[in-house]
Amino acid sequence: MAGARLVGLVLTMALAALADGAAAQNHPFGSHPMPYAAGAILPDHVGQATLDQATRDAYDAWKARYLRPTCGAGRWVVEANVIHGANLTVSEAHGYGMMLAVLMAGHDPDARAIFDGMFTYFREHPSVYTAYLMAWYQKKSCGSAEGGDSATDGDLDIAYALLLADKQWGSCGPIDYAAEAANVLAAVETGEVDDSGSYLRLGDWTEPGEPAYYRATRSSDFIPDHLRAFGAASGDPLWTAVLDHTYGVFDDLQTAHAPATGLVPDFIADPLGTPAPVAPFFLEGPNDGDYDYNACRVPWRLGTDYLVSGDARAKTAVQRMTTWIRAATTDDAGAIRAGYQLDGVLSPDADYRSMAFAVPFGVGAMTDAANQAWLNDVWDLAVSTPLDAEAYYENTLKLLGMIVMSGNWWAPQAVSGGCVPPAGTALCAGGGTLGNVKLKLGGLLSGPGAQSLSLEASLFFPAGIPVTAPYVDGAQVLIEDLGNGGVPVYELSRFTTPVPPLSAGVCDAAEGWDTARNRYRNRSGALDPPGCTAGSANGLGQIRYKPRGAYDLDLQLRARAATVVAPVGPLRLTWVLGAAQSASDAGRCATSAAIGCTGNGSGSARRCR
Repeated sequence: MAGARLVGLVLTMALAALADGAAAQNHPFGSHPMPYAAGAILPDHVGQATLDQATRDAYDAWKARYLRPTCGAGRWVVEANVIHGANLTVSEAHGYGMMLAVLMAGHDPDARAIFDGMFTYFREHPSVYTAYLMAWYQKKSCGSAEGGDSATDGDLDIAYALLLADKQWGSCGPIDYAAEAANVLAAVETGEVDDSGSYLRLGDWTEPGEPAYYRATRSSDFIPDHLRAFGAASGDPLWTAVLDHTYGVFDDLQTAHAPATGLVPDFIADPLGTPAPVAPFFLEGPNDGDYDYNACRVPWRLGTDYLVSGDARAKTAVQRMTTWIRAATTDDAGAIRAGYQLDGVLSPDADYRSMAFAVPFGVGAMTDAANQAWLNDVWDLAVSTPLDAEAYYENTLKLLGMIVMSGNWWAPQAVSGGCVPPAGTALCAGGGTLGNVKLKLGGLLSGPGAQSLSLEASLFFPAGIPVTAPYVDGAQVLIEDLGNGGVPVYELSRFTTPVPPLSAGVCDAAEGWDTARNRYRNRSGALDPPGCTAGSANGLGQIRYKPRGAYDLDLQLRARAATVVAPVGPLRLTWVLGAAQSASDAGRCATSAAIGCTGNGSGSARRCR
């Protein structure tokens, strides 16, 4: 009866996880947990269900194109390829990806695992100057390059994503999202806020000895809704001071340098004195003082701040830009082009369409009902522009803008939170992930007790390996056949017989835990000293662990003369670093995704990976 109850429980949990991706979060996508400010508008020519579904479809396409598991089991990155296709990702893309994972949870059942994997990648690529900021650029080999320093906008988005994660899943799991957000915010304060506490620097590489760079800021680093969330989470008045000062800088720029357009430049000189556009080739190229590929994000950021706060400064600043772009295009969103000088003249070589410029104007339009038809037009343009038409940056800004325009953005300080247990099996309701699986099953046409099993895999723990070597507290393994009702294919667990800890003793002097080699051997065929029931080891011969850094632990299992149920597949594997339920409860465990299997011609063997 106990085995039947276990099978039923495992099957129920597996089916529930497959059927309801919204079961493991507080604010699933499409729940619209936060009303926007009074007077804000959404596209009104289609219904809410259509807005939500178009955003889901855009995310699915974006995820398939850009989100990649790489640089070690369990890690995830947004594959940006921003410099001639030569690099893997940048911190800006990483911040976008982490926010998207939280906001799309409930639609994407893998959202939490993706987020946790992105968190680990972030922690493994720190800035060379500030430990809790991210190195802005990584090569395809996964190493940081281009100086290894930080870029402010990516760090701000990462901090905001961690605050979102705290409200989405709670902070009592393997990663304390709230504490990690506080660590990033402290690092931003020391590494990316100027010494007067008034504006955001270009990155932690700037220093007072180079005043041209230190006394400058990037317009797209001003993310006012993030600053509000940082102030609410930390209670630190610094964030309000930066918010207020930078709104003043934007007003000075618009009135003095762009009175007809409201446009702001990519880079701003002298933010403590008389703010002005920088000269060409200040940092990136000839358009550094123009409304170009950095500043194009400003309507999105300002519009979003109005939606979450109702701040009149946000509406005033973004409506200046909206009024101009509507007139410049005669209310044709398709006529928005990819770069302007501050007086509204088209920049050289910018006469083409880009969603990086178009979609942010849609978010900016949401602040005033007079922009309704224009907003509808921008929405339609975003939905009708295929992913293949543009690259990572444009498609990512389009997706983020669609989340806002569809009413699915929310601020962490505006919603409730609380801990939500991660989805898992009866053996592991939270913990790490099991990847790089190589499973071989043999002798499947023979009778019971004549099968062989060889398993190699990697345990990945996004908060770090929860057990220190030697790993002698016992072990549990469960291989389930998801294609056959969750029937155990092979199991050594507390529901059957787990691998005992070192303290339990042995059934044969030649077996047990080798603390020097992180290895367990069985020779007696029994796992339950002192009773030593014959056959309770189910053919287990050896378990071996090999740690690889702070987050990864490789494992091997070998079994002969075992009883293995021939699988239908796919399979799911669970491993516990301990023999007791307390190990599972503490997250000292990992679960794989569904694993497909192939067989030989006779059906006597399966390979699963």
